[in-house]
Amino acid sequence: MHESTLTAEHVLREARIDTETIKRTHEAYRGHVDSKTLQPAGWHGASDIVTLIGLGGKYFWAENPLQLANMSFIFDPAHVGNRGTYKIERFSGSNEHGTFYSVPNNPAVGWAFIGLFPSAGPSRMLTVAGMFTDNAWNISVLILNETNAQGPVEPPFSALRVI
Repeated sequence: MHESTLTAEHVLREARIDTETIKRTHEAYRGHVDSKTLQPAGWHGASDIVTLIGLGGKYFWAENPLQLANMSFIFDPAHVGNRGTYKIERFSGSNEHGTFYSVPNNPAVGWAFIGLFPSAGPSRMLTVAGMFTDNAWNISVLILNETNAQGPVEPPFSALRVI
């Protein structure tokens, strides 16, 4: 039989795996997949970011490695998870503040992102390449990419929760 005509059913039949073993294996797989959507703690890659409600707080911000900073995100009370104010306090003394919007991964967009809209200067979008969270979705590590007209800019940078 030509390999392009092989089907999953054919492979399983030829392997002589009984239906009960296949059923238990499938149930174990479904349990693992379903628990991923219910368990917020752990690493979440770019396609696994279902919420950004845990973004609020203060981070060591390495967007520009030559100009290290602290970043604070504070959600507006009626918009937790998607809108608030931010402040970047650079160690060099030049600070920035403004409004931010955060959007979890959405199949229509394809990734999660944070939009920064400073009170002075151009806005910028950051795609979320990944994040590490606790059981309450509080983010302890963010991996972000700046974006330009061609898409995410490599390499990514990290933001580590301070408070």
